[in-house]
Amino acid sequence: MEKKIVRIGNSLGVVIPSVFLEELQLSQGDLVEVEYHADLKTVTLKNKNTAPSADHLDRLVRNAVDNYLKELNVGK
Repeated sequence: MEKKIVRIGNSLGVVIPSVFLEELQLSQGDLVEVEYHADLKTVTLKNKNTAPSADHLDRLVRNAVDNYLKELNVGK
């Protein structure tokens, strides 16, 4: 979906379609986390209240790897 950049006061912005806002459970005044990924030249928008934290994702990956290694009888 293509969207135009629009002027918002002294800044520029993009209007986010309501279907995306509903899916992200976002409404006016909510906090979001905006990340820029230079290697992909993309921007990610996350609902600050519902998106998993980097620490949470790190723990999930570590647990999955630990469980896999235990199944293979490798490691600890």
